[in-house]
Amino acid sequence: MNKKFLVLVGCIVALLLYSYATSGHINLPGHGNWENRNFEEAVLNHVSSGLADGETVEFGSKYLCEDYKENDEVRFSANVIYYVVLADGTKERHIAHVTCNEDKDRILEWKDL
Repeated sequence: MNKKFLVLVGCIVALLLYSYATSGHINLPGHGNWENRNFEEAVLNHVSSGLADGETVEFGSKYLCEDYKENDEVRFSANVIYYVVLADGTKERHIAHVTCNEDKDRILEWKDL
């Protein structure tokens, strides 16, 4: 085969793969880690906004995680365990049901359990 033809085909294939990957159809390596960090940060920011002076928050874990569609938009929901650390160092365990957007960086609904 002609060398120029093979280079052209290779470029076209690379362009198509890049377009497909950036359109959201392929999750590139590390994509899930990015979403997990977004989710944890959103939870921590939400809880931190209501804390008293000297209190901090620690993310514990999430469970019963679910991706679903609502009004043609992807949503993510999970139950979250987080800890409020009081000024004296004691930890209070809390559980909430959280719903957020597809990228998991914006909380849409929060319900303490």
